[in-house]
Amino acid sequence: MTTLAETAAATIAREEAPKLMLAAICACAKLHAIATITISYDGSGDEGAIDGVTLTGTAGEEGQQAPEIAMPNVPCSTWTVPYRGDAVAIESTFESALDDLGYELIAQNHAGWENGEGAFGEVIIDVEAGRATHDHNTRYVSYDSTAYEWEC
Repeated sequence: MTTLAETAAATIAREEAPKLMLAAICACAKLHAIATITISYDGSGDEGAIDGVTLTGTAGEEGQQAPEIAMPNVPCSTWTVPYRGDAVAIESTFESALDDLGYELIAQNHAGWENGEGAFGEVIIDVEAGRATHDHNTRYVSYDSTAYEWEC
């Protein structure tokens, strides 16, 4: 398996970044017994932000809710994508790495999500499966048009 340091020498296209970022996040999360990560975002009027990150552990007995876990203040070897650039290997904090991943996953399919009426959604990461799902909701203004014509 290629290490982060070995891969860092190569140029990684932006389209490939989410896969590498997700792998790095999952590796860090496993070390801290995090089972699920939920990244929530909301935006409109040319402003938007990630407005919450929830970390949960593994659920206990059947019917028992998974415990919420505090954000660990730990380092994370990951990737970041500069504006309109290729992915770059970086040393970051786990929290900053989550923000970078969240914004990149949103931007990959919904650039401009914060503009106009905006959008909101969640990125949910299943750490054990190494899988992220993205539920995105675009807001829009709609109207009905009616046209009439009269003759004399």
